[in-house]
Amino acid sequence: MSHHPDEPLEGDIGPAPMREPPAAKTDPAEELRQYEAEREERRRHTNAVSGRIATVIAALFLGFLTYDSARTAVEAHSRGDDWVYPPAVVAAVCAGALTALLTWAWRRRRLGM
Repeated sequence: MSHHPDEPLEGDIGPAPMREPPAAKTDPAEELRQYEAEREERRRHTNAVSGRIATVIAALFLGFLTYDSARTAVEAHSRGDDWVYPPAVVAAVCAGALTALLTWAWRRRRLGM
């Protein structure tokens, strides 16, 4: 019993026969609407990701400015220099902005936007 190397073995069902896809009667306008909907979904996803990245970067920056200004105010106070304005005021403004940013981000995430 000799067989050709490309022949299926006995009992092997082989690959499924190739079927031609049914001739789809597609409406060009419907294809365009579907393409635009997919494009809009990708745009929304990209905007959401970039918005999260921008929020994290802004929060890190405000956190650093708050820390640095507070540290400067403490050092100025220990030296007997003016420590309320500008270092403590800048620290307070940055802390307020950071709190507002984090509150906004938390509420936005909670609402599912």
